Amino acid sequence: MKGNFLRAAGGLAAGLAGVMAAVIAVNLVLFGFAVSYLSRTDGGRVRVSEYAEALSQDASGAWTMAAEEAEALRGRGCWAMLLDAGGAVVWSQDLPDDLPRAYGPAQVAAFSRWYLADWPVKVWAVGDGLFVLAQPRGSEWKYQVEMPTEQVGFWPVWGAVMLAANAGLLLGAAAFITHRAARRRDAARSEWISAISHDVRTPLSMVLGYAAALEEASELSGEQRRQAGLIREKGEQLRGLIADLNLTNRLEYAMQPLKREWLSPAALVREAAANFLNEDLDGLHPLEVSISPAAEETRLLCDRQLLGRMLENLIRNSVRHNPQGCAVRVSLERQGRRLRLSVSDTGRGFSGEQLERLGRGEGAQDEGGHGLGLRIVRDVARAHGGRARFANLPEGGGACVIDGLRPTRRAGRKISS
Repeated sequence: MKGNFLRAAGGLAAGLAGVMAAVIAVNLVLFGFAVSYLSRTDGGRVRVSEYAEALSQDASGAWTMAAEEAEALRGRGCWAMLLDAGGAVVWSQDLPDDLPRAYGPAQVAAFSRWYLADWPVKVWAVGDGLFVLAQPRGSEWKYQVEMPTEQVGFWPVWGAVMLAANAGLLLGAAAFITHRAARRRDAARSEWISAISHDVRTPLSMVLGYAAALEEASELSGEQRRQAGLIREKGEQLRGLIADLNLTNRLEYAMQPLKREWLSPAALVREAAANFLNEDLDGLHPLEVSISPAAEETRLLCDRQLLGRMLENLIRNSVRHNPQGCAVRVSLERQGRRLRLSVSDTGRGFSGEQLERLGRGEGAQDEGGHGLGLRIVRDVARAHGGRARFANLPEGGGACVIDGLRPTRRAGRKISS
């Protein structure tokens, strides 16, 4: 579940990162287009320098503006005036009657950059005088923006921090939604598996019972009893599949209560090996057990039944994949405070597809099994703090190595060493 969630969250994060990158790129392109477009237009603004340069003074000292510019200025709804060095109006066009005809230095300083009686104005030096051009009220926004130079570099950094914070919140919310959806989905799947298993168990028990009775019925022919035996055998395989499915489901979602106790893992390995050897009547699968002295003295806090099931699945996996025969080796050694268990064989090994599936945490399905056996191995190892790795050996054959089984302690001691 954790791996599925991390993969889903990682995929979602990558998708969101791609979307954010695309949004940023699109906005940059649109911003660049806007800058390019506005740079080619005047945006309706009046260029005061053009009209100031259209002023001319005749020999008598009177000022006039070229007729074309004067008409253009009037068409824009603007008025203009020219102040001499003393602040008196020496020329004007459409100057409102309610405005003064002379201005002191303080008045000139007040309106030269902003507004004169709510008229947005612009100024331009003409000789010793000052050309003042006023646009219609409400036609232009003019306010001063000031910022200390030491803050100029702060705002881009702060903007990046805010962008990162928003991206983090977005990704966090997406991960939370994904996690909650995954939990609901997994809970629904778990309930469905449990319900189906319960519904199948009762009719399956009846099938097995009747098949066993028919197998032993003397009034039936030998072929009929053999067919009843096949029904019983396949029914038992189906019951084992249901049990494996339920166990996998409980281990996957941490619903299997572990009955932990301090046990000798070396003894568990020998017990599993002895059980297998008692069943290997044809002798096609010789089994070798190797236990290091340090592992002999180690105790593991574990669930006896689950650990035994893990060993049984690993050994039987080698047998099932190599019906022609192979040697099987089980080794147990101590590495620091942890145990390492490995089961290998000299058979045909795993196929590339099986290794890929096992690497993704799935079962190794083949024509001889349903693929849950090795998945149970992985889940039991994880429940005991370990990690199962599957690989092919250079000399041939396959191997499963389980590292990190813990907690452990030395025999005769009550604390971990």
